[in-house]
Amino acid sequence: MIEKLEPDLDFKRRIIGLDARDLSYCYQCGTCSAVCPVSSEENPFPRKEMIWVQWGLKERALSNSSIWLCHQCGTCSAYCPRDAKPANVMAALRDYSITHYATPRFFGVALSHPKYLPLLFALPVAILLAILAGLGNLGGLPEGRIVFAKLFPDFYVEALFDIAVGLAVLGALAGGARYWSAMRGARADGGGSFWTALAQVIREILDHGQFKRCIDEPVGSRPTHQTHLYKTHLAVFYGFLGLVATTASVGVGIHFFDYLTPWPLWHPVKILGNVSGTALVVGLAVFFWHRIGEQARAGKSTYADWLFLIILALAVFTGFACESLRLADLAALAYPTYFVHLTLVFFLLVYLPYSKFGHLVYRTTAMLYARSQLNARGLVADASDLAK
Repeated sequence: MIEKLEPDLDFKRRIIGLDARDLSYCYQCGTCSAVCPVSSEENPFPRKEMIWVQWGLKERALSNSSIWLCHQCGTCSAYCPRDAKPANVMAALRDYSITHYATPRFFGVALSHPKYLPLLFALPVAILLAILAGLGNLGGLPEGRIVFAKLFPDFYVEALFDIAVGLAVLGALAGGARYWSAMRGARADGGGSFWTALAQVIREILDHGQFKRCIDEPVGSRPTHQTHLYKTHLAVFYGFLGLVATTASVGVGIHFFDYLTPWPLWHPVKILGNVSGTALVVGLAVFFWHRIGEQARAGKSTYADWLFLIILALAVFTGFACESLRLADLAALAYPTYFVHLTLVFFLLVYLPYSKFGHLVYRTTAMLYARSQLNARGLVADASDLAK
């Protein structure tokens, strides 16, 4: 039976608009798949993705795990004889897929267009102002020693962010389920045990084995301009996890031990938060440096890239600023800065599945699917050999 192909030319234009090179440069030599450190015989990429985008085969391109198994090391672009920049095409497909699978779709579209930014910020600002009005705290700043709980009591902050995280989880599960369903629909064979695959993928995520392979297994001496990715991503990943653990620990301390904030700087949880925040700052600084300094060689960053990095950096910066202004007893600056910090954290959490942060959802889903396929075929291996 001959399959009928239905090209989507708008999809092709959108991918090119996300910093993908003129696709006519690619003449399908296969060099990109041959040099990729994490491509495999069972699932070679990015050559097939280049064909699918050239032909406008949207569903094929977006229902494949390989777009998220790619770790953007740039090896394929470095060795492409036509400078077709296949790494840019893979990055564009990842950006597009977040919007494509977003549930509800509006948020996926809104996070990819700057015209919606005022509306996206208006939501958390309105909610926070409503809380202040309900508490009667809009008329002036709290007097006396600076305690942020005087402005926003811990109960309201925790309730707000519990709801934010809950909505983010629902959106992430819905988007991930749509992506999983698309991958399952594109293949006739089934997968192996989900829970076995999950344990293997968690190990892989924690040690960043695939990122490391991209650095440790070069095919030659050509620079990829992405050698910083492994260590930098580790710093950002564990810095973010550390801040999540810090926030959770504060909640436990308040509710179960009646240990109210602010906590002293020497407290282990406070130290964890400061160390984690510093790791995030260092990692983000490296990302900013490379995106600005190596734009011509590594490819320009999209709006989604910059929005994610800037919001995350501002959230960390305002967090440190709140601590510093509180210690300096500058109430007129500390409380407004805390309001801005809460707004930014809300933005990051609620819109997580629809922003660049969405790679937490879709890369994990792709890794789970790929691992379950390998397990089903009896190719169980060490978690660091995911693509083999």
